[in-house]
Amino acid sequence: MKTRIALFLTLMIISASCFSSDKSQHDDYKTFKRVYLGFSVTPAASYRYLHGNFVPAGISQADVQGTIGYSNQHSFPEFGVNATFKVGINLTHWLAIESGVGYSLIRYGFQSDQYFTPDIWNGIHTNGTDSFKTVDKENYQYFTVPVGLRFSIGHRKVRGVIAAGAELDFLVKQKAVYTYTNANGQVQNGVNIQEPHNFNTFNVSPYLGVGIDCHLSRVVVLRIMPQAQIQALKNINTPITEYLWNAGLNISLLFGI
Repeated sequence: MKTRIALFLTLMIISASCFSSDKSQHDDYKTFKRVYLGFSVTPAASYRYLHGNFVPAGISQADVQGTIGYSNQHSFPEFGVNATFKVGINLTHWLAIESGVGYSLIRYGFQSDQYFTPDIWNGIHTNGTDSFKTVDKENYQYFTVPVGLRFSIGHRKVRGVIAAGAELDFLVKQKAVYTYTNANGQVQNGVNIQEPHNFNTFNVSPYLGVGIDCHLSRVVVLRIMPQAQIQALKNINTPITEYLWNAGLNISLLFGI
């Protein structure tokens, strides 16, 4: 019991010391500049959510669901990235509106054994074998315009922050990179670049992040914030459609002007 009391008192003393130290700097960090610019990078795990869109003639609903299940079993997430130039306006000490322009790369992969008869498949010479294994990595590149609100919690040097809004996504390029292995173990690579109009060239991705703002000075803030987002609109109008999503760690450096 005495040990627990001593530990509790020690923690209280440390907390009080930190509070006093932080409070002495309270006036230095309580007010950030009204307008700020910055840059953020979000390395993220990315993937897709599949959904039955419609059932074509000659195909049953069970077939569509079976294909979704098979695809989910053989698909895997990949790493992507989001990079954004930011601009923000502090409306109050706890609320700001943020926007900017950026680039987003969303990726996922698919691996399976398939069977075919053509000598050429997706531009890859198959040497006429009947069985082969493929690894397909889908890459989506977007020009992005995020628009959202930032809620700040606290007045100290390190503050809680919540960011919520939507990212406007404009598709620039869709590319699939294939690795083909035939029955003899020979490996070939291929690239299939899709025309953007085959996909939804515009999408909206609501996002939510919760993290901290570290006020390094009255004009410099470092933000560290886990963040996730998912597309609200169909990515492609086929019997099975997809919604791309990613989740990662947003790191921003902001400068008051």
